[in-house]
Amino acid sequence: MEDYRAELLRQVRLGDIATGEAAGACLPGLLRRLTHHEARAGAAPHPLRLYHLWRRNSLRRQVADARWHVEQGRAARMGELAPRR
Repeated sequence: MEDYRAELLRQVRLGDIATGEAAGACLPGLLRRLTHHEARAGAAPHPLRLYHLWRRNSLRRQVADARWHVEQGRAARMGELAPRR
């Protein structure tokens, strides 16, 4: 039973590391798109402003989620398993 638990924790750790690396690779593109939509949200006509505001809020959530995954990957690399949300 202990071997199974150790293997499961190892697999979770490897998954957290891989997810953190993937999120870290996506983060610059998300930040670039967020900057674009933040600049466009105030200057666009009303129907497009609503789209840019919605997209900006969506991208903010994605950036926060990517940063969380990067931190989880970093913690897993250091040998710590942080609790899931």
